[in-house]
Amino acid sequence: KRLILINIVLFTFFAIIDYIIKDKTKFNNYPSIISSLLLIIYIVYFFFEKMKIVVMYPLYQTISFWICVAFFLYFSGTFFSFLFTQTSNDIQLIKNMKLISGLVTLSKNIILSLSLFANEQDGDAIGDKLILPNNINLDEISLTNFKNP
Repeated sequence: KRLILINIVLFTFFAIIDYIIKDKTKFNNYPSIISSLLLIIYIVYFFFEKMKIVVMYPLYQTISFWICVAFFLYFSGTFFSFLFTQTSNDIQLIKNMKLISGLVTLSKNIILSLSLFANEQDGDAIGDKLILPNNINLDEISLTNFKNP
């Protein structure tokens, strides 16, 4: 959590400095490229942490999984779109990147809409309750009188 907060502060300073220094008549892609890359890294880290924790039910049945998949697809698509439009002046490439960006945005919106249909189970339905047998006696602990052999 501390690393994420430090990255947010550093990125904010970078974006402000970049805004002040760069030409205002052109669209500046560097903050967009870096923010997309950072969000891709955060989403991958989120998936890693979720895979370590979630063991009772499949990860793909959670709403948060599908929301992260949608944003991962969106940020990876826009990352390459911003990257290629920054390095090239080819009109046909820019048109193709706009088409790809539109398809990525449409896919993100479809996945976000379908994520509402994910079958997320609560902890009680999964079996998180501790069930003890009725004939067990937990009241008395004695080394000489064994009630529960």
